[in-house]
Amino acid sequence: MFKFKDDISEEKPQLIIIPMVDVMLFLLAFFVLIAGSIIPGLAIKTNPPETTQRSNIQVKKEIVTVTIKENGSIYFGNKKVNLEQLRKFLKNAKVKNPHVSLAINADRNSKVQLLVNVMDAAQEAGINSIGLIAKERDENSR
Repeated sequence: MFKFKDDISEEKPQLIIIPMVDVMLFLLAFFVLIAGSIIPGLAIKTNPPETTQRSNIQVKKEIVTVTIKENGSIYFGNKKVNLEQLRKFLKNAKVKNPHVSLAINADRNSKVQLLVNVMDAAQEAGINSIGLIAKERDENSR
């Protein structure tokens, strides 16, 4: 004979993905924001020059980063500054830590004179350890 389904049917468990996606997007945003402050010189996008030399330098000093964009704007960390403000920030960094080093992240199309001005400001502040950030050239681009 016919057996009719009972009105009370068993519900299958459902996998609710939306809260899981929300948590993953939050974690992604968190790590992207933190990565900019952990890795110096990568927070502001530039097109650095290429080099064939691999850097094996292990720095044990504090590093401050100055970024020179193609349009001529200068950033100390993530803050846009002019040369006078840069001089003050570099002097303050030298006072806070006498062993401070400077990493310059200059766009390959920026003016060389601006790079020299930033290096002069660092030397006026007493910072003699200056490095340039460059990306490693691909073997295929030679």
